[in-house]
Amino acid sequence: MAVRWDQHTAASLAAMQDELLRDQLRHVVGPFSPLWRGRLRALNRTADSIGTVAELNALPALGERDVSPDGDPAGMAALVVQADEAGFTLHAAGPDLRSAMWLRATRRDAYRRVVEADTRATSYVFSGLGFRYPIASTRSDLDVITRAGARLWEVLGLSRNDVLVSALPPAATAEHVALEYAALGAGAPALFPGGQPAEVVATVRLAAPTVLAVPSGSAAALLDEIGLVESVHTVLLVGAPSNAERLAAVHALRRNGAGSDVAVLAVHAPIGARVLWGECRQSGGAGGLHTYPDLDVVQVVDPESGDSVDGDGELVLTQLGLRGSALVRWRTGDLVTGVAAGRCPHCGRTVPRVDGVARRALIARLGESRLLDLRAVSAALVGRGDIDDWRIAVGRRSRDDRRTVTVHLAIAATADEATATVGAATDIRAVAGALPTQLVAVSRWDLDALTGEALTARIRVAA
Repeated sequence: MAVRWDQHTAASLAAMQDELLRDQLRHVVGPFSPLWRGRLRALNRTADSIGTVAELNALPALGERDVSPDGDPAGMAALVVQADEAGFTLHAAGPDLRSAMWLRATRRDAYRRVVEADTRATSYVFSGLGFRYPIASTRSDLDVITRAGARLWEVLGLSRNDVLVSALPPAATAEHVALEYAALGAGAPALFPGGQPAEVVATVRLAAPTVLAVPSGSAAALLDEIGLVESVHTVLLVGAPSNAERLAAVHALRRNGAGSDVAVLAVHAPIGARVLWGECRQSGGAGGLHTYPDLDVVQVVDPESGDSVDGDGELVLTQLGLRGSALVRWRTGDLVTGVAAGRCPHCGRTVPRVDGVARRALIARLGESRLLDLRAVSAALVGRGDIDDWRIAVGRRSRDDRRTVTVHLAIAATADEATATVGAATDIRAVAGALPTQLVAVSRWDLDALTGEALTARIRVAA
């Protein structure tokens, strides 16, 4: 009897992920990804040389700037898998291939549809940290996304009788599309009126929803606009809410007369992902984001060095069983406090759970249009012999709540402070494309005092 996706033992889960990873690398990534063909060749590796999840650590984590160093979104097309009919016959699973060959002899049009379901990208969502780029899905990928959505419904404790109203903007984003497919997979009614409060209010009055989905960053304001909806028993905060955002949403519900039995749960799709993870209903929002171990390998790396670490760091994602775009060890830009293994103490599911997500924490928005990749700032400082150490601190100005990025530099004793600071600023602009709010030369003692709340060795993100 097949084991449920969320009830594996530690040994069977590891064996399953190893097998699915080998299949993904050998039959999707290695033969059909232009990016990974060249990357594996440069690393003197082959797709067959990675046989287990543990061996994935031999591959450096990869992000947007690695794929497209000049920041041109067109360069991200290298992520899209370039499969064809010949490749399908070489790499399709045995039962699928036998079925396709029979159809080829009897029903040519049906055969073509079977081949194209695995080889032709038909749908795209737009993702990105530093710039927007498309993530592709084939027809068979959409089936996988739908099944993952049905699982999300289970994790959230919802049923086909629940009615969803979403206040997400109706755009080609992973969050919006995955939520649509989740309702479809669960067989639940869903309405997507858009992100304008007046339209959401009108829809809520018409539909009597039991579930509201709101963007976590604007949840409190939207809930105040919508007011009390007595039929609602679940509010989904879309986008890994911070503690402050979750608390503000809870307070907005209480202000508007909602009872304490209304569950407030987070759902999240990291950059590059095509499915939503969610918090289990039993945890009340304290159980971490439940992943799908047969679709995702989740790991953590040091955000500056890219080295694999246990505990806190940057979340990296490897997708399994999806063919449109090849994402292996993909740097999401999310900082996490860790990935929990074993049985969830709240719902009993044995799936990896991502804890303490700070979404998109490694990209700081300075003003309306400037984006600063903190990893690029770090990369610009690594090779400078006139700087002993540094810390990147992200916070907000008290007078207007604008985001700030301050780089604290410990200048080498043999270097000139002004020259080193100007040189660091020049390198940061060249590598990251923008300057931080401020560069400050400090002593090593002052620098060490900044590490008390560090999420990583050198980057500190403040709410």
